[in-house]
Amino acid sequence: MLNKIVYTILGFGVAFIFFPQKAYEQPLNQVVSGAFTANVQETHILPAPEQARNIAAPSLTAKAALAVDLDSGSVLYSKNLDAELPIASLTKLMTALIVVKNAGLDEIVRIEKNDREVVGVSLGLAAGEQLTVRDLLKAMLIPSSNDAALILANYVSGTSQDFAALMNEEAKALGLTRTYFSNPVGWDFDESHSNASDLIRIVKEFSSHPELAEIVKTKETLITSVDGAHAHQLTTTNKLLLENPEVVGIKTGFTSKALGNLVIEARHNGRRIVIVVLGSENREEDTRQLLLWVEIAYRW
Repeated sequence: MLNKIVYTILGFGVAFIFFPQKAYEQPLNQVVSGAFTANVQETHILPAPEQARNIAAPSLTAKAALAVDLDSGSVLYSKNLDAELPIASLTKLMTALIVVKNAGLDEIVRIEKNDREVVGVSLGLAAGEQLTVRDLLKAMLIPSSNDAALILANYVSGTSQDFAALMNEEAKALGLTRTYFSNPVGWDFDESHSNASDLIRIVKEFSSHPELAEIVKTKETLITSVDGAHAHQLTTTNKLLLENPEVVGIKTGFTSKALGNLVIEARHNGRRIVIVVLGSENREEDTRQLLLWVEIAYRW
């Protein structure tokens, strides 16, 4: 009888360690103790970090935010993680996923005259110029070029509408419950939206492609047309990548409706911390403060 009691207690202890309480939506800035699950197979799950100090989380201007230890799936911080919001150019993370699943990186894309007519950030491409899919992905993800996103969408699917359909199919396959894409760029129309929780799932899938993970680590690079006649300098829009050696990506976004959006991945004590900030008045400062708090408040 005594042995049964001991084994029962041990069983509950193991369950508590390896199956922590699930995260839930928090309307205010607050730590959430729990585990984050996604439809991405984990090869190795590390132990969850422990809260080291009981200090107040920073006050953020962001409408929603989420910090996750990607290796254990532990939610370190959440604010309105299920709120559906426009995500601006964070959309291009999904655009990149669809491209790498449907086109070879060394395939060559010819730039047409109407490809140059785009609203927002433009690479300044010349009609008739030829670039590889790899270099167009760099243009889309590093300086957030809108023309590169549309060119890639048209190359893969013929039209941006058909490409958006592929994006929504992929969203469904990843188990995203509050995400809808109407275009590959991130423009604010047709109710395009996502949330912090779904974006973590997108980041996990994105990071599983080494070629994409390598691109978003890039601070600055030069791409050239296939014939070498045209060159384009690319500089990241991710200021935290430039200033913090722990940050290794991944993407910025901004529109007047979405406000400031930012997703970063940071390496701290050998672990991968992902922070999502949506609808921020100062996306960089919100993210700086949240990353600093996470690194002080937890130990791995």
